[in-house]
Parts: sequence; structure tokens; C-alpha cells
Amino acid sequence: DGAAETVIRLGYPRVKSILSGLLEWIQDINWPGAGEIAVVLLEIGDPVIPYVKDVLNQHSDDEEWVYRIFNDLIDHWNKKQVLQIQAELIKISQEKANDLSALRTLLTHGIYAKDVVCEIIQRKKDVLVYELKELHDTHPEIDCEALYKEFFNQQPNVIKQFHEHNKERFYICNSISKRQEVLREIEIFTAEFLTS
Repeated sequence: DGAAETVIRLGYPRVKSILSGLLEWIQDINWPGAGEIAVVLLEIGDPVIPYVKDVLNQHSDDEEWVYRIFNDLIDHWNKKQVLQIQAELIKISQEKANDLSALRTLLTHGIYAKDVVCEIIQRKKDVLVYELKELHDTHPEIDCEALYKEFFNQQPNVIKQFHEHNKERFYICNSISKRQEVLREIEIFTAEFLTS
């Protein structure tokens, strides 16, 4: 609809009063103009930092938005800019969502030493391994692979009923799957940033 082009044409400082709204625009990369607005925000630079800080403080549970902010902005910032959100990065690094992005930024800009990041990563791995063991130990009867196979073999008219009937089993399998995925992400992170 041309809105992103209008923002680009106006430029900074004329868009200063709508920086918060522009940051909201990149919540979902599929929104029309989101990519172009992300470039504008990156070019604006320092004036965007207080708004980023606010999102990291108030909306760190919005995984997709925070991911977009890392991907489109923070990952391209210099150390001086990153230092302005150091406390927020440290907080996010201790959470379960976008924690690896925060750790990567803290490591890349020398805010955290490699050994500190290694310790944090090891603690995260230990917790995940413990949680996986607990899930397997408390639900040894659940075969997730068989459950998913059975689900995909259902006729379309009974899929919803099958899922509803097996809701608890799906919940356990999804919990296991999420933790396994995070462990894989940690292994990739470790290979990329912590092995020399």
C-alpha cells in the first residue's frame, strides 16, 4: 500500500515520533514493508535504541518480535550500541527464548568471555538433559514416533478427534521435541562460537 515507501521518503528525523510504531512493524517479517522498515530502523541507529530497550524489557516473551529485533538490528550494531542494552541482553541470556542470540551478542562484543558463555551453555544443557530424562522416566509408555506416525495415518475426518483423544500424549511429545530442538540449537551454537 506504499506506507513503507512513504516512511522511507520522509526519513529521519521526520519519522522520530513514530519510531515505536516502526519497531512494531517488524514484529512479523511477513507484514508488507517489514523488511524495508527494518533497514530504515538500522540506518537510523542510536535513536532506535531506547525503543529496542523497551521491547526487550516489556516484551521479551514475544519470541518472534525479539528474534526479529536481534536479526534485523542488534546483530548489526557496534559495541557502543550493544553496551546500551547490556542489562537486557544479560536478562534474555538467562531465559529460554532468544537466549542464544543474546549470548552470541554478549560474546561477539566481548561483554562476556568465552569461558563464561561456556558455563552458561553447560548449565542450560544440564537442565534440558534433566528435563528430558524426567519426561522419559515419568512417561515411559509414550512412544512419540509411533504417535506421530499414527496421527499422519488417520483419515482427515478423524484427525481432530484423534488429536483430542491423545492430547496429553501430544503435549508430552511436544515437550520432548522442543527440548531436543533446543539441545540441537545449543550444539550448533557451541560449534560456531565456542570451539576453536
